[in-house]
Amino acid sequence: MKTRRLVLTALLTACALAVNVAEGALPSPAPGIKIGAANVFSLAALVLMGAREAYAVTLMRVALAWLAAGNVFALFCGLAGGLAATSVMALVYKKWGGALSLPWISVAGAWAFNIGQVAAVAFMAGDRRVALYVLPLFIAGSAAGWAVGWLADKICARLEKTTSVKGRIQK
Repeated sequence: MKTRRLVLTALLTACALAVNVAEGALPSPAPGIKIGAANVFSLAALVLMGAREAYAVTLMRVALAWLAAGNVFALFCGLAGGLAATSVMALVYKKWGGALSLPWISVAGAWAFNIGQVAAVAFMAGDRRVALYVLPLFIAGSAAGWAVGWLADKICARLEKTTSVKGRIQK
């Protein structure tokens, strides 16, 4: 069982890194606004295996993306946003996972990502006025978070249907 968890975590991390790099090459409508499609794989790890694996996918994806791009600014923004998003999604999934769908859980994660990202930028820039940028990020993050959650739901359903992965993998 431990090997299965390790392999699935590595697979989800590789997928997240590939999507992260591909999304980084796409034009952005405004600074900081993007779909965040790599978070699909962190949310899938949370649903299929648990919070520890979701954190592992997020941390390894951010670290590997930093190694590939060498952008320290993106590293700090990715860590602040990714850890905040994973923490909120894990909490919401644990407390209200039966009542809320994955798209809503992902929207909560997107808002947490935006708050973490803006806090990191405000800290690095030394200017709290950057926090006002969180409002347009919330609007874009709501739509993107919904799409990410919907896609994660489809991936989890597909993995459960076509593989031996059936819901949460027990330790």
